[in-house]
Amino acid sequence: MWRVGRAGFVAMALAVVMTLVAAPGFVRYAMADEPDRPSVAGLPAPFRDWDVRLTPRADNPRVLDLVFTSPALHRRITNRVYLPGGYRTDGPRWPVMYYLHGSDLPALDNETLRPVTRQEYLANDISAGGGAVQTDLFDFDKAADRARFLVVSPDTSPHEAICETCFWFDGRPPATPTAHPVTAVPLAADTYLHHDLYPLVEALFHARSDRGGRGVMGFSMGAMAAYQQGMMHPDQYAVVSSVSGVLDLVNDPEMIAVLDGVGYYRDQGYGTSVTDKPEWRGRNPLDLATNLAGVDTEVLSTSGDVCLRPTSVLAPECVRYPPARNPAAAWAESIMYRQYLEHANRLRQLGVHETHYLYPGVHGSYNSRMYAERLLPLADSVFDRHVADPKVFSSRSVLDHFSVWGYDVTVRRPGPEFLDMTGARGDGTEFTLRGSGVAQLSTPASFHPDQTYRVAATRAGGTVSVRQVRAGHDGRLLIRVDLGRAALLDQLTNQVKPSGTDLSTATPVTVRVTTG
Repeated sequence: MWRVGRAGFVAMALAVVMTLVAAPGFVRYAMADEPDRPSVAGLPAPFRDWDVRLTPRADNPRVLDLVFTSPALHRRITNRVYLPGGYRTDGPRWPVMYYLHGSDLPALDNETLRPVTRQEYLANDISAGGGAVQTDLFDFDKAADRARFLVVSPDTSPHEAICETCFWFDGRPPATPTAHPVTAVPLAADTYLHHDLYPLVEALFHARSDRGGRGVMGFSMGAMAAYQQGMMHPDQYAVVSSVSGVLDLVNDPEMIAVLDGVGYYRDQGYGTSVTDKPEWRGRNPLDLATNLAGVDTEVLSTSGDVCLRPTSVLAPECVRYPPARNPAAAWAESIMYRQYLEHANRLRQLGVHETHYLYPGVHGSYNSRMYAERLLPLADSVFDRHVADPKVFSSRSVLDHFSVWGYDVTVRRPGPEFLDMTGARGDGTEFTLRGSGVAQLSTPASFHPDQTYRVAATRAGGTVSVRQVRAGHDGRLLIRVDLGRAALLDQLTNQVKPSGTDLSTATPVTVRVTTG
């Protein structure tokens, strides 16, 4: 019999292995789980000037840290990117789900406090590195094989949070000086998302930039921010998900006490619930909900039941994190649970396509289960289908300037007040404005460049004024509408009413555009 010595056997085995590894089929099989590596080297302007760094996690190449210098925030920001199974940089572009973390209290944002804060579930989530800690609650990496989209989470440095109480909208210089860590730092968070992060992700990764390929989700403060993002930017997202968030920030005494006590709005330059009520209402999800009425956007909301239902007592989330040992997390979720009971059908009544699920557990305990069971399959299905833009829409805002569905709107008035656009056609041929001051609109680019059109503005009493307006080279009309005197007193009086009522009492003006 032919015999092979030990050394000879090892040599033969090694040769066989090397031959297999060199074979193209084996390489494809071995690397099937390896995602394509995006390169920062070829980034175009302006991104190449942002000192972009992309670092995969040592134990999982699908999880990357995206670090760059933000022009909006003037500092380095760490963001986390989760690549789905099978991610490639060729072929169809990939949808993106953006996740917004919740509060990180400035006074607790200190690593030396970890031995204390880690003893309670909520305290651990809102202390040092809270953005990263709260992102981990969803186990995005464990569900990546099922996802057909990227997940991007801004502000995930394990050492500090940039957005502590920012609500992910744009702050402004506060009336009183800030003194961190007693107060949070004002942050241009909305600008960071839409002008820095989203364009960079779409340039660096093989990612979609259309509304049908973008979603936003959030937890706690980030859940309310997800509502706000979807309602303030209805033309930017096809999926909106609020995980343990409240719908009404300004009519709930317990919620007002929290917001005023911690200083969420005050630190971002928007005063208190008493001094700046119009500004608060202008960022209140319930007051903005009609912006999503009739729009092809899926809204998914979830709340925990604080383990109060008999069926939840033995649920894994309640056994692992019992309310008695996590009183802060139980108290926080009790607000969400109460609002769930009070507003369970409110969004659907306003015409928003929303589904709401109730889970066992305290604040943050059920997040990974909810994501895997509900949000991931919903997002997959929405991103896979055609998402239609509305032909007619309504929009309301207290901002002095905003863009929505192809319209650019600027309004001049003495103070903050809702401007309502109703019956607005997507082609720019008709809309009704209700508010005060002087509004200037640039319509969608649906007109023939340099052609003259007849623009008729009709007030409620029947008075009609007509102008001839020439379309610009870009096919847009620039229309100026005088809405009359400010109605601030009426607005402040009416704002104690629930959302869905008309907060502006100024005379409406309907504008119609026809061929000149």
